[in-house]
This record gives sequence, C-alpha cells and structure tokens, in this order.
Amino acid sequence: MKGLIIVLAVFSASIEPIIIKIGYNSFKNINPFEIIVVKNLVSFIIFFIITFFNYFITKSFKFLRMRDILDISKVSFLLLFTTSMSIISLKFIPAIIMLTIYSITPLFVGLTNSLIKKSESVSLKFFLGFILAFIGVSLTIGVYDLLFNLNWKMNFLGVFFAFLGVLSSTIYRTTLDYLTHKYTPFVVSNYIFLINGLIILLFIFPFVFKNLKLGSVLVGFYGGISGSIANIAFLYALSILGSTNVSLLNMLNQPTVILLSAFILKEKLTVFQIIGIFLTILGITIAKNKK
Repeated sequence: MKGLIIVLAVFSASIEPIIIKIGYNSFKNINPFEIIVVKNLVSFIIFFIITFFNYFITKSFKFLRMRDILDISKVSFLLLFTTSMSIISLKFIPAIIMLTIYSITPLFVGLTNSLIKKSESVSLKFFLGFILAFIGVSLTIGVYDLLFNLNWKMNFLGVFFAFLGVLSSTIYRTTLDYLTHKYTPFVVSNYIFLINGLIILLFIFPFVFKNLKLGSVLVGFYGGISGSIANIAFLYALSILGSTNVSLLNMLNQPTVILLSAFILKEKLTVFQIIGIFLTILGITIAKNKK
C-alpha cells in the first residue's frame, strides 16, 4: 500500500502543470488568477463534500482546536502561494522550463532540513545524486534543445515567479514533516483545502466571477481535481519518506510521463532522453536518505 501511494504521488504531481499549459495554449486570453480561483474552489467543494460525509454519515470527522487550525492555516497559505506561482509562471515560460526550475526544490529542502531544522544531514552523496538527477531531468524533458533554440527568448518574469514557487514550496514541505506526524495526512490535506477555499470564496471570488471565461473554468476544474489527488498522495508519501526523500522522488515525474508515452503512445525516445531517465533514477538512488 505504501508503494502504491508513493507511485500515485509521483504520477499525479505531473498532471496539473500539463493541464494548465494545455489550457494556455488552447484558449486565448486566459487569466491565471481566474484559474487559481476556480481550481481552489473545485478543491474546496471536493473536500467540503468529503467533510460533510465524514461528519454526518460516518461520524469520523472531528473538529480541531483553533490553535491546531492556525498551525495548518500557515501551510495552507504556503500551498496557495506555491500553486499560484506555478500557474502564473506557466503563462510566461514553457512547461519544461518551469518543471526544471521546480526540480531544484529537493536541494533547498535538503539544505533546510540539514542547516536550519537540523533534522537531517546532507552528505556529499546527496549533492552528487541530486546533480546527476537534475542533469537527468533536464536531458529527459529537452531543456538543452530549448535553451539553444534561437527562436525562443527567456522570460525572466516567468522564471522569477517559478523561483518564488520553489522557495515557498521548500518552506511548505519542511513544515509538513511536523504536521503530518502530529495529524494524519488526510486531516492536514482536508483542512488545507477548506481554508484556502474559504479565503478564495469570501475575499476573491466576488470580484472575478462576473468575468470568468469558459477556458479558465475548464482548466481550473481539471486542475482542482488533479491537484486534490496529488496533494493527498503527496502528504501520505511525505509522512512515509520525509520531505527530502519525497522531493527527490518527485524528480521522477517528468521522466515517468515521457517513458509511459513511449510505451503507450508508441513515441520514440531520443538517446538524450534514455540517458536522462537513467541518470535521474541513478541520482535519486544515490541521494536518497534511508529512513
């Protein structure tokens, strides 16, 4: 069961950026803030229904103390900011650049846990493994080809938003180590989406609902569903492996999607992609801390 949860966390985390980028490419003049609003409201509705069922039907839902809710609200704001930065950055830069920037998150998480929280030790083996995995991810998703494409210009605003997302994601993940052991991962995820949904519903939705476009609604709807599944799976995986290890395993997202495409869609892998997949797996294996 643990292995299944970890696999689900790896797969589901890859879906949302793809959905967002397809939406930007398919619909004109989509506002990223509209996507953020719809996405969070969809997640809110999903968890509100789950909460209603657990409270009135199964009688298993328990209200936390206000102090506990405030603890979870801190990471709920971080998740809202992190996902918002990824959605906004995708408006300006290709998905492969955004995903590559987010691939450095394990390095920041490992350093935070080692130097600030003192909960883990980062060895030379970790750095070697991370560098190999990062090179592998870059080769697999074709960053090399894009960077040397003279027809493409780097949008530094999009890169800036992506790096802000990495920083907030680092704080989010390292804080969750404590919360997922104090409460169950599902309880944390439940309250995160309820809190974020209420914030969006009360303070933002009234100002944007009149101008919502069909494209934003569709992209936000599918993004909300995939994001909810990804977050639950991610929190369970984090409670099992720890924030550093689960962040490293998330680097398998892009190689896994490309490898599946090769088998299912009969797409051919390039030599660089094959080397990249091998380096990613090797690097993660070397860098991963035993827990």
